[in-house]
Formats: sequence, structure tokens, C-alpha cells
Amino acid sequence: MNLSIPIHFLWPLCIAFGAAAAVAWLLVHTRDLHLHLTGDHPESGPQKLHDEPTPRIGGLSVMAGLVAGLVALYVLAPPVPLAALDALQLFRLGIGFLPLFALGLIEDVSKAVSVRLRMGVSLVAGLLAYFLAGVRIESLGLPVLDVLMHSLPLVPLSLTLVAVAGLVHAMNIVDGLNGLLAGITLVILGVLAGVSAAFGETGLLLLALTGMAATLGFAVFNFPRGRLFCGDAGAYLIGYLIAVIVILLVLRQKTISPWFALAVVIHPVTETLYSAWRRWRQGFSPTHPDARHMHSLWAANLRQRGDESGLQVWLGPNAGASWRTQAVASLPVLAAATCPTQTLALQGICLAYVGLFVVVVRLLERPVYGVEASRFLTDEPR
Repeated sequence: MNLSIPIHFLWPLCIAFGAAAAVAWLLVHTRDLHLHLTGDHPESGPQKLHDEPTPRIGGLSVMAGLVAGLVALYVLAPPVPLAALDALQLFRLGIGFLPLFALGLIEDVSKAVSVRLRMGVSLVAGLLAYFLAGVRIESLGLPVLDVLMHSLPLVPLSLTLVAVAGLVHAMNIVDGLNGLLAGITLVILGVLAGVSAAFGETGLLLLALTGMAATLGFAVFNFPRGRLFCGDAGAYLIGYLIAVIVILLVLRQKTISPWFALAVVIHPVTETLYSAWRRWRQGFSPTHPDARHMHSLWAANLRQRGDESGLQVWLGPNAGASWRTQAVASLPVLAAATCPTQTLALQGICLAYVGLFVVVVRLLERPVYGVEASRFLTDEPR
């Protein structure tokens, strides 16, 4: 994969980074003016792992960077790359996403938007992307199911809606530690940029790179110390961006396997489905918040280890758990980058990661909850 970036693309990417960092800096340094509205308080839920109230409207910085970078590309880039961007119908994609971003901001401030409403609006975002910009899933990489999809027009629509809405909320779930969402995003977008470049998808390459620059500008204020959180709006934006890029990449390049799309997002997808199943097995609603995600367990282990040994954990339990989780989550993404056209290998990567995920989570549970608490996978009555 050739990721050499022409000089006329560097300035727009620098502008995207600068705009995101500038807005993040402004939000951090004016926190006393808005923290009573935008603050995420440590005691507001079991999944909270920070120690002090922190603004959770970092999505504004990511959005500012993305918009600024794309505008700069339209001003500074040559005609051929601009034509590739125009082919993606970015304005229509933006129209489809704005209601979800606005709802995310409302949730970040009010903390009172229902899960059903957020899920409903995310489905609407997928619907608008499908009809306004042609973002659609036409193949699953399984011949029997692909024949069914082609014979039933509503199946591609339904799958697209579920994929977009699901990834939007999956990225929100992994936004639990300093730098975790940003780190996972940078790896995924980096791989998507590389594969897009290898297959001549200049528009998707530029969109992925701009998303990376905007995310990096926010990340400066989110890792290792979390002075600003991405919030629901930011996680929704990142999830929507990744969903759009990976769906369009598979749609436009027929030799790329649909399983590549799953492989690059397998960590957030696995975390979401596993968490929902775990809660259901324990008698809770699948959306009930808890502190048993992989990243939560890793933070608890590091905190417990530090308390028992009296030694400082490098970067602290929060950021320390973040980079460890990122290292595990990056494995299938990087592996998928080596074989984007090989369905069988990609299926193996997905299955192997699900197995690895379960093993890691169960190993992390035992020091924190004890052996008995980690046996929820069995059929024993509870």
C-alpha cells in the first residue's frame, strides 16, 4: 500500500488538525463556563473511569476539523482529486448525518435522550445515506445469502441501516478510556486510507485522511490525560464516517471482500454484541450500562495491581488500560490490511479475534470479580 501524500494534500490535512486542536483547546480552556452543562461526572454511571468532571463535547472539535479539512481540500486540491471527492456526494452525506450529530450534542448536554430515540435517529441516518448518497451493502461475501439479497430489494436497505446504526453505537461503547476511541479510530481510518490508495479510491483516501487529522487534533487533549471527552456526538460522527467509507469501499471495488469491512471494525462490533449478550444472560437489559467491557476490566486490573504492589502504573490505570486495549483491538485491523480481497482469510481473522476477545475478557475478569463471577458463559442457573 502506497500512502505517500502529495504536497497539495498536506496543507488541508494540517488545517483539519489545527481546526480540531483549536476548538478542543477552546473547549478545555473555557470549561468553567460550560462544565455545569457539558460535564461528564465520575459518579454518573458504573462505566465511568475518570476522576473529575470533564467536558464531553469533544465531538465539536472533530466536526470542526473534518469540515475545515474538507473545505480546504476543495480550495487547494487539483481538479482530479476534487472530482473524486464530488463523486462521494459529501454534502448529501452531511445532510444525512446532521440530525444524529445534533441529537448526540443534546445527549451530551442533557444526558436525558432515550436509547430508543438515539437508535431510531441513527437508523434514519443510515436511511438518508442509502437514498441520498448511494451508501448500500450489496454483498455479504456468502453466495447463498447474496442471491437472496439480489432477489429481495429490502434486504440491502435493511442491512445498510443496521450496519450504519450499529457501528455508530458500537464506537460510542468503546469510548470509555482516555484516547481509546481516538486510537482505535486512527488505526481503522489509517488502514482504510491505505487500502483506498492501493485500489485507486482517491476520494475515500482523502476522506479517511481528513478524518484521521481531525481525530488527531482532538486526541491531543484526550490522551494520556483526558481533559476533553468525545461524547456521544463525536462517537456518532466517527462511527458514521467509518461506516460510510468502508461500505463505499467494498461497494465500489468489487474485488474487496465484504468480510474486510467486518474485520476492520470487529473489535467494536464484538464488544457491543458480547456486552448485550452478557447483560441479557445476567438478567439485565442489553443496553444496561456496566463496567465489564474489555477496557473497563483492564483499567480495574491495573488499578488493583497498583494498589496491591504500591507501584505506579505507567500513564496511570486509565491511559494504561487504553493503550493495552488498543493494541489488542488493532490486531485484526492490521491483519485485514494484508488481505482485503481474500474472503477465507478474513473470515478466519474475524473468528480468531472473537475467540481472542472472549479469552482476554475472561482472564481480565478473574482478578477483579473472582473465578465465580467469570462463569456467566456457562448454562448454570444464576
